[in-house]
Amino acid sequence: MDKEIYKLHAKICKSLSSPIRLEVLDLLRERERSVRDMVASTGTSQPNLSLHLKQMWENGVLARRQEGSVVYYRVSDPEVFDAIDIFRRILSKKLSREHQLAKGRVRR
Repeated sequence: MDKEIYKLHAKICKSLSSPIRLEVLDLLRERERSVRDMVASTGTSQPNLSLHLKQMWENGVLARRQEGSVVYYRVSDPEVFDAIDIFRRILSKKLSREHQLAKGRVRR
């Protein structure tokens, strides 16, 4: 069972390893969105965004539904935002420490 969990963990982390995918997830915090809406919000091309969405959907991070020719995406489990928020807090602390170290070097 552990090996299976490791594989799934790696897949989810892969879904969180791109700035575009993280931006998409931030957009999906608010509500379900269409591909067209996300293209307009991110400024990325539709083919590029579709590749990212497909990867996140295949890894189980996103769910999708279709109405006619319009595809809508949402996060499959809102707890993914807890993971993102934990990483952001860790990174914020890291940047703060680095900033403090840089300020200390300048003063000397």
